[in-house]
Amino acid sequence: MDQRLNAAVLALLHEGGPGAVTMDRVAAASGVAKTSIYRRHANRGQLLAAVLATAIGLPDVPEEGEVRDKIRFALEQAWHQMDVVLGPGGLAAIVGDTDPEFTGLFRAALQPYVDALVRRIRDDVDAGLLREGLDADGVVSLMVGAHLGELVRHGEVQPGWMDRALELLWVLMAPG
Repeated sequence: MDQRLNAAVLALLHEGGPGAVTMDRVAAASGVAKTSIYRRHANRGQLLAAVLATAIGLPDVPEEGEVRDKIRFALEQAWHQMDVVLGPGGLAAIVGDTDPEFTGLFRAALQPYVDALVRRIRDDVDAGLLREGLDADGVVSLMVGAHLGELVRHGEVQPGWMDRALELLWVLMAPG
């Protein structure tokens, strides 16, 4: 049942944003009775929070390996959150803050991921693998911004853009 609920919520969110995620629509899209949904989740906010936490998951930033490979892996994960979890509807809601409750839920679900990524970058700076004094928070924002900028400019993110963005970021991040 949880898989059906998660899939339904993400599909509705992806296409229509958080406003499209109502208990009635989730029940219809998932084939799960509304009463069963309410037994698991007291309200829409709890349902969204549970689905976002599952979809975003815990960060999986590798401890070992080449630093560029770790950065690429992190970039892939960050962009996955925007493409697969949010989709056009959810992303528009976050950028426009059209549903403050949803924006807060998404940011809360994303925070452990961001914290782990910032720690990973700081650890690599401390180990001399990245430029001394590198602003880890700023790098994470640039990773997100690279995706958003390409989406705004071209309406989609071209397949080769991740590698191009990584090259640009690497210039800023590479050790002295």
